[in-house]
Amino acid sequence: MGSGLTVAVFGAYGHTGRFVVAQLRDRGFVPVLSGRDADKLRVLASESGLDARPASVDDPASLDRALAGAAAMINCAGPFATTAAPVIEAALRAGIPYVDVAAEIEANADTFTHFTDRARAAGALIVPAMAFYGGLGDLLVTAAMGDWTTADEAHIAYGLSSWHPTAGTRTAGAVSRQRRGGGRVVYTKGRLEQRHDNPPALEWPFPDPMGPRAVIGEFTMPMSSPSPATCPFLRCART
Repeated sequence: MGSGLTVAVFGAYGHTGRFVVAQLRDRGFVPVLSGRDADKLRVLASESGLDARPASVDDPASLDRALAGAAAMINCAGPFATTAAPVIEAALRAGIPYVDVAAEIEANADTFTHFTDRARAAGALIVPAMAFYGGLGDLLVTAAMGDWTTADEAHIAYGLSSWHPTAGTRTAGAVSRQRRGGGRVVYTKGRLEQRHDNPPALEWPFPDPMGPRAVIGEFTMPMSSPSPATCPFLRCART
């Protein structure tokens, strides 16, 4: 099933990046390891036998070298508020698709704001938020809507048995909290709204064995195709 195509992975040595590299290899692609930490790249390259190309978001030429000959770019390096725009610019220069795994809703909104028209004009594929809270949420909503073309709201509930955020996740969260100034955001009517009230507490009827659980309502997380017709938000519960 493998294509043999080369795919650049930015942040390849991180927690998520390693999973992405492993999946690419399993599917017959050839990952190119990239990221900001040259030492970590060298270690991963030594372990995997793959090509390593250090790059920095502050150095466009290094990003261009990292993407040379690649068929696509997958950005796994947060905080995406810092990395997304420079890596997208590099992908546009290279004329290749861009995918990231951002769970930072403000960063994803920035991607749509700044790159939608440019991507369309260039015929380029730019897909943010293709990870647990984004890509999975999109698939769930698509499956639930079936042949519907619009919806007023989409409510998604995640029941987590545990959660151990990585250092990168914590850093990204700190950036988001700083941008929110102590408030919270809700995606509604095609835009992000900042609020300073407490989110509603609800009970969600999870199936067995979890059963009904108290959840945090109006906890907006990224969806990879927000539009004015939808209002996606996430319900989170801990067991």
